[in-house]
Amino acid sequence: MHLSIRWKLILSIVFPLIVISVVVVWFTLDVIYETAKNRLHRQATDIARVQAAQLDGKFLAVAQVAKSTAAYLEISPDLSEEQLYDLLRANLQQNPLAYGSAIAFEPYQYSPDRALYSPYVYRDGDTTRSINVATESYDYSNGGWEWYSRPRLFGHPIWTEPFYDEGAGNILMVTYSVPFYVDSKFRGVVTIDVELEALQRQIDLENIKGLPYVIVSTAGSFISHPNPDFIMTESIQSRAEKINSPEYLNFIERILHKEIGVQELHGVTLGGMQTDSTTWIFYAPIISTGWAFSTSVSESEMTSDIRSQLAKGVLGIVILLGLVIVCVLLVSTSLTRPISKLANAVARLGAGQLDSKVSGITSKDEIGQLATGFNSMLDQLNKNIKSLGREMAARELVENELTVGRDIQSSLLPSIFPPFPERKEFELHAVNQAARHVAGDFFDFFFVNQEKLVMVMADVSGKGVPAAMVMAVARTIIRNLANAGASPAEILLETNRLLLENNSPSIFITMVIACYEPTTGRLVYSNAGHHPPYRITKQGEVQKFEDASGTIVGMLDDLSFEDSETIVEAGEYIIMYTDGISEARSPDGGFYGEEYFEALLAANAGSSACEICDLTINELNGFQAGKLSDDITLLVFRRCH
Repeated sequence: MHLSIRWKLILSIVFPLIVISVVVVWFTLDVIYETAKNRLHRQATDIARVQAAQLDGKFLAVAQVAKSTAAYLEISPDLSEEQLYDLLRANLQQNPLAYGSAIAFEPYQYSPDRALYSPYVYRDGDTTRSINVATESYDYSNGGWEWYSRPRLFGHPIWTEPFYDEGAGNILMVTYSVPFYVDSKFRGVVTIDVELEALQRQIDLENIKGLPYVIVSTAGSFISHPNPDFIMTESIQSRAEKINSPEYLNFIERILHKEIGVQELHGVTLGGMQTDSTTWIFYAPIISTGWAFSTSVSESEMTSDIRSQLAKGVLGIVILLGLVIVCVLLVSTSLTRPISKLANAVARLGAGQLDSKVSGITSKDEIGQLATGFNSMLDQLNKNIKSLGREMAARELVENELTVGRDIQSSLLPSIFPPFPERKEFELHAVNQAARHVAGDFFDFFFVNQEKLVMVMADVSGKGVPAAMVMAVARTIIRNLANAGASPAEILLETNRLLLENNSPSIFITMVIACYEPTTGRLVYSNAGHHPPYRITKQGEVQKFEDASGTIVGMLDDLSFEDSETIVEAGEYIIMYTDGISEARSPDGGFYGEEYFEALLAANAGSSACEICDLTINELNGFQAGKLSDDITLLVFRRCH
C-alpha cells in the first residue's frame, strides 16, 4: 500500500501520540488502581483483625470463667453436690455466651464408691437445667471425648473442635476444658460450652459494613458461614476439592497457619463457591481458640471510580488527537509540494534516467538543500558508475585468474584414488583443502621404475599465486631428481640450490620426502624443517618420527640433509601432514594441537587410509566452524602385507 508523505507525517505524529497517551493513561490507571487496592487492603485487613480481636476477647472471657472455676476447685476440693451445681450456675450467669458448664471428675476421684460423676448445668430458654452427664452410655473417661482426654493427657486447657453433643443439649457446640488437680494429682476438668448457633446470633458479624465473613476451626471446619447449611457440614478443604482453585488452596494454607493477610480469588467466593467475579479475601486468627476469621470484598467495588476516570481520559485524548490531525494536515500541504518534485525526480532516476535533475525548488531550507544535493549527487553518480565499471572488470579478471590458478594447481596434485589399484600390498590416500583460492601446501606420490614409491609432503610459505608458483616449480624439480635416482636428502639439497638461483628468499618450503620399497617395507626419508610424520603401529600406538634433520628449503646456502631409514611393518600407517592441522584455530582462538590429532589417529587405528583422511577433514572443519585459518593437507599410507 503506497502512502503519501502527507499521510506518513500524520501517522508518524498521531500514532506515537496515541501510544504515548495509552501508556500514560495505563500508567495512571495502574497507579490509581494500586492506590485504591492498597487502601482497601488496609481497611479490610483492619476490619478482619478487629473482628478477630473482638471474637478473641469474648472467647477469653468464656475461658476465664472455666479457669477461675478450676482454680477454686483446687483450693476447695470438698464441695458438696449442691455447691458444685451452684458453682456451675454462677458460671452461666457470668457470661451470656456460655451455653453450659460441667465439672467432670476422674473415676473415683469425687467419691470412692462412685466411678463417674460429672454435674452439668446448661441453658433451656430463659432457665437452666442441671443433670449428671456421667452414665454408662456416656463414659467421658474412655478416651473418646476430646474435651476430657486431651486436658488429662497434656495437662493444659484446650478449645475443642466443634462437635455435636448427644449427652446434654443435643446441639452443635465447642468446649473449653481446663484440668484441675489436688495435691498435684489430676482430679478432673472444668468445661464451658459455647453453642455455635448462639455464637452466630450474639456476635452478629454478617452485616459488618455489608461484608460477608466466615469463621473456621483449627481443622478448617466452617463454624460460621454465609450459607448456614455449610456450618459443620463443610470445611475449607472440602470446598477446595470441589472447586479446584490453586488460589483457594493458598488461602487455606495461610489461614490454617494463623497468618494475617490478603488473598485474591478469581472465580471463587470467600465461602468456596464459584462465581464470575474476582474477590479479595482478608483474614486474621482468633488467637485464644486457634480459629480464623475471614471477610471479603468484590473487586468491582474497588474499580468503579477508576472506570469513571478512564472514560473521561479517553474522551480528552480523542479530542486532542482530532485537533492534532487537523494541524498536521494543514502543515503537511505546504511541505509536501517540493517533496513530491523530488520524489518524481528520484523515480525517473530509478528508471535509468541519469539526467533527471530536479528544478523549481528555490527555498533555502533543508528541502532546498536536498534538491541541490540531489543534483550534485547525479553528477557524481555518473562519474562513479564509469569508475565502478572499470574496477569490476578488473576484479572479475583477477577472480577468473585465481580460479584458473586453483584449477591448474589442483591438476598438479594426484586426484585419482586409489592411485594404484593393482598394488594390493599397500593403500594410499591424500587430501588438500585450500584456505584461499590457491594453496601453498602440496603433496605428491609416484613410482620410480615400479620399485620405489616416492611420497612428498610440503608447505610453501605464504599463500596465493606466488606460493602456488613455487609449489609447481618444486614439484617439477622433485619429480625430475627422483626419477634420476636421487635419494630424499639429495633431492632436498638440489631443490634448495635450484630454488635459490631463481627464487626470492622471502619464499621458502618445509618438506618431507620418503622413498618406500613395497617388496621389503624399507622407508628412506629426509625432513627439511617440516612437521615429523606419525607412525601408527599394529597395536594402535601413535609414534612420532624424529625431528627434522635439516632446515627449510629455498632460503640458505650450504645446507646439508641426511637420510633416515626405517621398516614399515604390515598393518602400520605412515601419516604426513602440514601445520594446517596442528595449528587449526577455533572461532574463540583455541588451537587444535598435536595432542588432539594424535588422539584422533589412535581412535581410528584400523580404519582405511581414506576414512582417516575424511574423519580428519570433517573434524577440523567442525572445529574451525568452516573458516580455515591455513591450508590443510594430509597423506595417509598403510602397508597391508
